[in-house]
Amino acid sequence: MTKKISKVLPENKISHQNSRPSLTEFDAIINSIPDVIIRFNLSGKVVWWNKNLDDVVLLSNEELLSCNFSDLFESCCGASTEIIIDKTISDGYSEVDTLLYTSDGDKRYHVKCTLVDGVSDKEILVVGRDVHERAQMSDALKQSQNQLQKLIDALPFLVFLISTENKYLLANKTFCDFVGLPQEEIIGFHHNDILNSELVKCLNRDTDKVLSDKKSVHCEGTIELHRGNVSLSVDKFPMFDDEGNMYAICGVVEDVTNQVQLQRQLQQTQKMEAIGQLTGGIAHDFNNVLASIMGYTSLTKRQVAQFNDSKVEAYLGQITRAGERARDLVQQLLAFSRGDIGGLQVLQPEPLAKEAIKMLTSLIPSSINLNLKIRSNNVKHYIEVDPVQFHQSLMNLVINAKDSITGGTGKIDVSLKYLPNVKHMCDSCHLGFSGKFIQLSVSDTGEGIKKEILGRIFDPFFTTKAIGKGSGMGLSMLHGIVHSSGGHIVVKSKNSPSESGTTIQIFFPEVKSKEIKENTAQYIVEKVKNINTDKTILIIDDEVMITQYLSDLLKRDGYKVIAFNNPVKGLDYFLDNNKSIDIIISDQTMPGLTGLELARTIREKNYDVPVILCTGYSDFAVDIQNTDTGVDVFMSKPFDNNLLLQHISQLTTLYEN
Repeated sequence: MTKKISKVLPENKISHQNSRPSLTEFDAIINSIPDVIIRFNLSGKVVWWNKNLDDVVLLSNEELLSCNFSDLFESCCGASTEIIIDKTISDGYSEVDTLLYTSDGDKRYHVKCTLVDGVSDKEILVVGRDVHERAQMSDALKQSQNQLQKLIDALPFLVFLISTENKYLLANKTFCDFVGLPQEEIIGFHHNDILNSELVKCLNRDTDKVLSDKKSVHCEGTIELHRGNVSLSVDKFPMFDDEGNMYAICGVVEDVTNQVQLQRQLQQTQKMEAIGQLTGGIAHDFNNVLASIMGYTSLTKRQVAQFNDSKVEAYLGQITRAGERARDLVQQLLAFSRGDIGGLQVLQPEPLAKEAIKMLTSLIPSSINLNLKIRSNNVKHYIEVDPVQFHQSLMNLVINAKDSITGGTGKIDVSLKYLPNVKHMCDSCHLGFSGKFIQLSVSDTGEGIKKEILGRIFDPFFTTKAIGKGSGMGLSMLHGIVHSSGGHIVVKSKNSPSESGTTIQIFFPEVKSKEIKENTAQYIVEKVKNINTDKTILIIDDEVMITQYLSDLLKRDGYKVIAFNNPVKGLDYFLDNNKSIDIIISDQTMPGLTGLELARTIREKNYDVPVILCTGYSDFAVDIQNTDTGVDVFMSKPFDNNLLLQHISQLTTLYEN
């Protein structure tokens, strides 16, 4: 607590001349010194002082002569004034920073106490220098340093300072937390002595360049820690003293693992968009070709039916099935590229897995042991999946596993189990996932996947198989199928002389059984008989093969057919001969005029004629019930002949009535 100093008016102040010897040359020198100088007896009582003390405390002579050491000073170092006096007496000297009670309040003084010979006995000579401003500056500097340290510690980056000998001079809290060491075990140590070798390699990259060029550098790297792979972005720059000499290197490190994962996810999305654009671009032409192949095959089956040749019918059946498979493949490619959900159903996975394995048994050599293991805890758990795509996914994985087994001898294990507490990172979409999942796992004893290509296995068209052995769409299709069901994929693979083999785990989220929706819809296509009608059908399609095929199909069933490969000419013909046309079959995508534009033009002119719109774009659809398009029926190519004939029969009957 600050002592209250009595301020005495000048007229009441007793002159120094009355209390001490007359002014001498020695007194003049002492009084000219800016420091306060005081002599105390061994009891700590003031016996003499210089003029500067008068100017500081403004006490009268009587008041100063009655003061003890503790009346003027208070120790700032925790030691009492008595201890300071005792130390001076015992050691002959002591030095301390203390507070002097001045008329302006407490001020910091640096005090030197010396035991000297007095007039009659030993005395203590005290010389005190005003260091208050310097102390305030020091306190402010410390406070600034503390604030700076707090600021550095609060940064989300790893900040460190190393000497040119690679010894740590500074490390913020984020750095300490990252490496798992307290600051006292980092400062002063060489990084080789305290850090993981991979981390040292990453942090020390391009350090020589900073030392030689004395310029900042940027580098990036991925290190493997106990918690997984961590991607780091490192910036380092030189530190110079006032004379321009480099004394340290400052490093700022950012953990960019999340950003890298998001970038991979973006790249994967862009790849999916690219394959979607590519697939969408070829789907129209491909479906037109399929429509011709399947259409002419159907016509051929009708033509040869009279010969009752079972082999020819079987061959044509194989062509039809191949066409249907190609049609489904285009649909799946589009669904994969667009991320469509498809025909999802809530099902138990065990019957699906058993059925797929049963089909695969005939495809796997007897030298490879194929096992299906289903945990008992998987009973009565459900997933939401397209059953056809589930089959396709499992078959692709098993066939890939078979192809990876060199020498033709090995083992493939397929397991299905319920996991109530899953927490993983997806190797396909690079996002974390957790919760309750059904795990479908396919493990093989094959050669494994090399580490350098492991990150590319889900890329479209990427394959390690020989030319003609694989398209590279297997795992990229798996990505689309699994994620359309809300699932994720984890890949574990070893490729070394000592260990090899791959395990691909698919995680389907559990779905409650109450969410099962039974599909009771039935799709029945009635066989249309040749009715020898006199109806006239106008066909407009820019593909010559399609118009030829449809003409042959419809003429065989008794219809009159007029075909145009130019939509503008086809529309002009209808406008001039509308009374003779009973139905129009038009393609959607044609040069100069689309099918929808053609249908709208006919409706705007109030012509009452049914329109069937066809398209080879599998992702094109028309809501003919809720929009005024002028279209009565929409059909995707390749279409079923009987279904087309049924639509024609129903529409002509409807419009007659």
